[in-house]
Amino acid sequence: MFEANRLLKMIDAKVVPLGMQCFTGNDALIEVLGLTGFDFVMLDSEHCAINPRGIEDQVRTAQLAGLVPIVRIPELSDETAIRRSLEAGAEGLIVPMVKSAADVQRVLDSALFPPLGTRGICPAVRAAGYSFRTFGEYAEWNNSNVLVIPLIEHPDGVDHIDEICAVEQVRIVTFGAGDLAYAMGEGTKMLKSPLVQDAYRRVREAAKRHGVAVMGGPVLEPTTESCRDALDDGVSIFCLGLDILGFRRFCEDTVQALDSALRGTAYTRPAAPASGFPGTGGGPVASREEPIPT
Repeated sequence: MFEANRLLKMIDAKVVPLGMQCFTGNDALIEVLGLTGFDFVMLDSEHCAINPRGIEDQVRTAQLAGLVPIVRIPELSDETAIRRSLEAGAEGLIVPMVKSAADVQRVLDSALFPPLGTRGICPAVRAAGYSFRTFGEYAEWNNSNVLVIPLIEHPDGVDHIDEICAVEQVRIVTFGAGDLAYAMGEGTKMLKSPLVQDAYRRVREAAKRHGVAVMGGPVLEPTTESCRDALDDGVSIFCLGLDILGFRRFCEDTVQALDSALRGTAYTRPAAPASGFPGTGGGPVASREEPIPT
């Protein structure tokens, strides 16, 4: 009944997993990911209206679509969000603003059952199969399969990256260039900042030393070249795209396509709003280098 976490199996087999960030919580969009070859979905409950206390339907949709559901929790101190995300069936947690190994251990303590943690039991939840008889199997599965993924997006997290990667249960780390750039006084430069570039290098090198996989990639404009560059940098789990920004990009490109078609004709259209992406106008995006927008 309780199968091994497919993401862990892919990592161990050196098969590259592909996922996308979901900010809308839309079940149809989650289904489309499963129908088009994605392996996991990151359901965001830090910055959007997806509620970790009511996330069960999105997790169910993801699993029915063949996706590994991962939830980004609102904050590492939110024990209720941790517990209810896992009780809904999430197979991994992305943990924002991790600054130390102690932060990771705090989340592990809430996510794992004794003797590895202090999470309380409840058989009347989806993840446990609503079964008291098999709850022991579920608890064992949980303690060996649930992924706790630190999001390194603060200078303290960069400084303590070796101790974070040394935590036994940390199999994957990811990097948030947006919050880190702001914390370093670099504004919206993200990976255009040499300081942020150096921090990202330190995270990748520490992960490699400890045998920890790096989740990342060119989120907003994946191309063959940019994906290969990320692979060469050491990224082995790709999280590409963000549903609501992908839809905005489609809308901008659609408006631009029609506007271009009307040039030189007797027809006109209202001027398009400024693009929501770096660059000018509604045209191609100039720079999309942040591993995980935050």
